[in-house]
Amino acid sequence: MPLPRGKALRDYGRYGSVGIELVLSILIGLWLGKKGDERFHTAPWLTLLGLVVGVYASVRTLLKVAGQMNREAERAEREESEARARILGGDPPPEQPPGEGVGPRGSKRDDPS
Repeated sequence: MPLPRGKALRDYGRYGSVGIELVLSILIGLWLGKKGDERFHTAPWLTLLGLVVGVYASVRTLLKVAGQMNREAERAEREESEARARILGGDPPPEQPPGEGVGPRGSKRDDPS
C-alpha cells in the first residue's frame, strides 16, 4: 500500500485527531465535574453536569467535522465534473433537481403520455 502524501496526509491528520478530541472532551468534562464536586461537596451533580457538557462538546465537534468533510467532498466532485467536461470538450452538466430529466426510452418523466 503506498504511503499517503500531500493533501491525503493532511486529511488523515485532521480527521484522525477527531477521535482523540471526542474522548478528551468527555474526559475533561468529567474531570472538571469531579473536581467541582470535591470542592463544593455536591457529588454527583457536577460530575454529571461535566459529563453532559463533555458529550455535548464532542457531538458538536463531530457534527462540525462531518459538515466540513461533506463540503470538501462536494467541492471535489464538482471540480472533477468540470475537469471531465473540459477534457471531453463541452459545457459542464447542468444541475438538475431530483426527479427531473429524461426517463426510460427517452420520454420525459413528468410527461403523462
